[in-house]
Amino acid sequence: MTAQHRDALGRLIQAGDAVGVGLFRVQQLDQNNRYEAVPLEFDEDGIAQPASDETVVVTNLAEPADTPGTLPADTDAVGVDVEGRWVIFVRQAASGVFPARVIASSGGASYTVREQVATGPGTFADKADAADVTACNLAELSLGPGAAVDDDTVVLVTVLTDTGTPPTIRYVFDHPAYAKYLS
Repeated sequence: MTAQHRDALGRLIQAGDAVGVGLFRVQQLDQNNRYEAVPLEFDEDGIAQPASDETVVVTNLAEPADTPGTLPADTDAVGVDVEGRWVIFVRQAASGVFPARVIASSGGASYTVREQVATGPGTFADKADAADVTACNLAELSLGPGAAVDDDTVVLVTVLTDTGTPPTIRYVFDHPAYAKYLS
């Protein structure tokens, strides 16, 4: 699961009366919090497409200027021209959620899970190119020996960042593992 990013338009509005506003698609990291991007325009169907072959450098004010940026390629963002420099404000979401299939218990409350895609009503399949990640079952943290969630169980995994520097992505889910033994 890749980290989720969102364009915080409200922060851009705070920049004041800018000379111009444009839509951009990030292509690749230039350096630190600067990215090479292409300007976009909407076609007659309302689909964003490159306006030209020109690339511009945009600065992501949501990231520190002294560390490598983490925006993935193909991220779209609204840019504001501030004193001749294009700036965007795209930050990593504090959390995200995705369905995942339990692959195996890693012991205790820890499980290996794989992201899923919905294929129909109540049916799921492994997401193409999905990596296995380790997720913690919050329901098991204080309830005993753990390893009670069966393999192939589909759970809803929440993506969180911890308070480390830099922050580390953590995966958690809350499955009442011991409820199956209460009946």
